[in-house]
Amino acid sequence: MMQEYGKYCLDMSKLIFGGVILAGIMNLGVNNSILFGIGGALVTIFAVVGFVFYSKSK
Repeated sequence: MMQEYGKYCLDMSKLIFGGVILAGIMNLGVNNSILFGIGGALVTIFAVVGFVFYSKSK
C-alpha cells in the first residue's frame, strides 16, 4: 500500500509541475513569481513524500 501512495504522490508532483509550466506559458495574468514559488514548493513536497513512501515500502 505504501508503494501505491508513493506512486500517487510522484504522479501528483509531475502533474503539478506540468500545470505550473503551462500556466506560466499561457500568461493568464497570474503573478509568475508566486506561481513558480508555490508550484515549486508543492512539487518538491510531493516528490519528497512520494520517495519516502516508496522507500518505506521496500
